[in-house]
Amino acid sequence: ALHVAIGDNQISANSVARRVERIVNPEVTEEDLLPVSNELARHRSLQGVIVEGMDDVLSRIARCCSPVPGDDIVGFVTVGRGVSVHRADCLNATTLQEGHPDRLIEVEWDADHDGRFATTIELQALDRSSLLVDVAKVLAEHGLNVIGVATETGDDAIAKMQFEFELADVSQLDSVLSRLLAVEAVYDAYRVLPGGGSSGSDGSA
Repeated sequence: ALHVAIGDNQISANSVARRVERIVNPEVTEEDLLPVSNELARHRSLQGVIVEGMDDVLSRIARCCSPVPGDDIVGFVTVGRGVSVHRADCLNATTLQEGHPDRLIEVEWDADHDGRFATTIELQALDRSSLLVDVAKVLAEHGLNVIGVATETGDDAIAKMQFEFELADVSQLDSVLSRLLAVEAVYDAYRVLPGGGSSGSDGSA
């Protein structure tokens, strides 16, 4: 995977050499390995993630768990696609750690990044007229860009709605979920997590 990444110009041989040098000689500091003109030895990607020890590696947010700033994350070196960034509790991430621990790499959120990230929430409510309209108003009030909607109502008149939207930080969800729970007939609202789990139910983070 490393050879492929170098061949595809996703990571430079110099970055690899610097990392090997730190392993072989732990006394060497990061500053000793950097050119004077380069103050960072970590990559700030367009995805808002910093890959430790590498200044020119591609990274992407894993769609299986769609982590957002505030989530604990881990990175994995993939074959031909740079570093894949997962939530630390993602089932795929756990599987990768167990099967390919050598591909694990440290990543962290870039506090200076002002981009947006996709996440999904689900709410449950007693079905009523104009329910979807009232829920949509809450999302609009928070300036959220909704990119996916799925709704269903069962024979028991319970409406289930999922919304995928973009936000800048997971902390924004506190306000969104709290306002959704205040909508008439809504009795549960939470963020959908990997493996069918949830977070933020009843307005908590």
